[in-house]
Amino acid sequence: MKKIKKITMVILAFAFILNFAVGCRKGKDGDVKEIIIGTGSAYNPYCFLDEKGELTGFEKAVLDEVNKILPQYKFTYKIYDFANILLSLESGSIDIGAHQFEFNTERAAKYLYGNEGYTTYNLYLVVRDDNNSIKSFEDLKGKSLVSTSTTNNTYYITNKWNNEHGNPFKIVFADSDPLMLEGIQSGIYDAFVTLKRRVPNYIAQYNVKIKIVGDAVSYSDAYHIYNKQNGKQLKKDIDEALVKLKENGTIRKLSLEWIGEDVVPPVGDKPPIND
Repeated sequence: MKKIKKITMVILAFAFILNFAVGCRKGKDGDVKEIIIGTGSAYNPYCFLDEKGELTGFEKAVLDEVNKILPQYKFTYKIYDFANILLSLESGSIDIGAHQFEFNTERAAKYLYGNEGYTTYNLYLVVRDDNNSIKSFEDLKGKSLVSTSTTNNTYYITNKWNNEHGNPFKIVFADSDPLMLEGIQSGIYDAFVTLKRRVPNYIAQYNVKIKIVGDAVSYSDAYHIYNKQNGKQLKKDIDEALVKLKENGTIRKLSLEWIGEDVVPPVGDKPPIND
């Protein structure tokens, strides 16, 4: 009997803790569900810390407006290194990944993409401004392309193309953007891949002489990413809110404010594959 009582007490204690945790996730009034959003803190102007050390940027500004339309949710934010955001989504530690995630098939196999892109995210080759021999990946044969990470889409795009074409160029790595740009300027590296709108900032901030060449090597938007098993309703609700914010001009206004130009894709600009 004593053993049974002890087991019963343990079960009741566990049930209490579980109920308390769920109650906290739902919110104080029991009707509002807390949604944990995983993002970064070092990608200005999208997600970064202000002078007070508080999270700010375009990503949060858009989601704050989404939350106004969806009072059934309470959005809270957790900051991660970029590489850990999707791992946390997979483990259930967060409900949404928000860090200008472009589409690629490897991510689509694991995660659920939103159906509404909220910025365009086309990638281009960049070279030193006196280099006229490179216009495309094909022109990199025997040369080098530099990347700063193996977890971002620029690496995925370049590595995929390189593998599919017999690895004609070498992919090398720099620890930071300044080192990458220094290597391009000095001729150590031949090219890198980035957003077109980042190039003027690189030139102004680091005083480098670089230029965009050729057509885009990748066409995508940035999307919110959800857990495939339990994120479908949340995705649907946020997609609908994003449509309203596109149609009433709110996201365009935020894009101009934070990014400096209108980079908002049209309504219905969805990823090519989405289960």
